[in-house]
Amino acid sequence: METEANIDAEDEPPGSPLIRESNIGNFLDKENMLLKYEGANPTGTQKDRISRKHVENAISKGYDRISVATCGNYGASIAYYAEKYGIKAIIGIPSDYSNIRYDEIKEYNADIIEKPLKYEEMVEYIRDLSNKNNWYDASPGSKNKKIDIEGYSEIAYEIYNQLSYIPDYISIPVGNGTTLYGIYRGFYDLYKNNRTDKIPEFIASSTVNGNPIIDSFLNDYKKIHEINPENIMETEINEPLVSYRSYDGQNALNVLYKTGGKAVYVTDDEMYELSRDFKKYDDLSVLPASTAAVAAALRIVDDETCVIVLTGSDKIWKRQ
Repeated sequence: METEANIDAEDEPPGSPLIRESNIGNFLDKENMLLKYEGANPTGTQKDRISRKHVENAISKGYDRISVATCGNYGASIAYYAEKYGIKAIIGIPSDYSNIRYDEIKEYNADIIEKPLKYEEMVEYIRDLSNKNNWYDASPGSKNKKIDIEGYSEIAYEIYNQLSYIPDYISIPVGNGTTLYGIYRGFYDLYKNNRTDKIPEFIASSTVNGNPIIDSFLNDYKKIHEINPENIMETEINEPLVSYRSYDGQNALNVLYKTGGKAVYVTDDEMYELSRDFKKYDDLSVLPASTAAVAAALRIVDDETCVIVLTGSDKIWKRQ
């Protein structure tokens, strides 16, 4: 089935600023820490980088439906671009999630499927539905997953172009590990093509005892281990980070070993307070879960240059 795309050639893809000077940096006495603020993207997260590409790819292959399993942010992003370019989005959300972006997803005229499933189970459920109904599957780990790596690698290219050099560290919050791996691939491509003389060390951060990438690295496992989901304490703050099975976990774990990187668990209280500090000192809207990357960098980085990837805006999040 052919589907027409209403894609304007002048419609710029997502991109984000690199904040070199911040009041919070001065407050924390860490002026060597730079902020790659993905909250500036259209729906407030780095997901916009891959959502646009998935929607374009779906249209180019003749699909009129695109589906994704989400805890909220990715679903809002896919729904936004699907409506923008004229195809239908089907968004699968675990019914016990906070669903803070539910109303926004509905405003983009997406169909929402809610099931009492864990996130990883919802991914498999949506994948099965996609195969059965001939929908384009944009969920993590799908047959279209190479687009995720292509999209996130652009963050590395932007950082290099904005700095004109490679920082010593990159600090990134992880759930599935896809963003971290994609950014690494961008820096690797620059290095392989002799445009740079090094690849930065990667710092991965996530919620306490709730991520297999962090757990595997801290236990010196070379092969990724899943976490028992019954041992994970999920909250409205750490929800975007929680994962008992990381779909790009092995790739992300490999990156940490290859770059001499580090892995850090961060508490809800740390994330919440840092999010408040960003608002207080810089009037910058940052999703609490995203600030895990800041907390990790503060523990590890001394005088070296570190770019912290802030992956979301808190404009859609309010603590009860």
